Amino acid sequence: MQLSLFESIPDQIEDGDNKTCNKCHRLLPLTAFSMHSASNYQRPECKKCNNELSIIRNSLRKKIEPPKKTHVCPICLSTEEQVSGKGNKKNGSWVLDHDHNTNSFRGWLCHKCNRGLGAFNDNTEHLENAIKYLKEN
Repeated sequence: MQLSLFESIPDQIEDGDNKTCNKCHRLLPLTAFSMHSASNYQRPECKKCNNELSIIRNSLRKKIEPPKKTHVCPICLSTEEQVSGKGNKKNGSWVLDHDHNTNSFRGWLCHKCNRGLGAFNDNTEHLENAIKYLKEN
């Protein structure tokens, strides 16, 4: 039952020397992936896709006002004080969330909620399956 909820999630291919980028879905050598800045593991997207994402995020940051001090995460409803120090120090308390299909700004999220959405590849069906799983178990 549990595994059937996630049958539609594509496998990340890794064969020791290669890995599939979660953005362009190409099987690439491990050297095409940079290390995650806050950990000792490789990023899920290749360097090329990561550079493209950085350009998009930086462009949006120039257009979008930063969140106010009274901002709360729209998902977990945490305040800046509650989420402070729980993400990377470079970006502060809030993460600029954007739609990866349209490259449009969606809102400011805490790091934890942004990682949660990213773990489900912004797929609402997978999120609904996760909710169903939690309710049933």
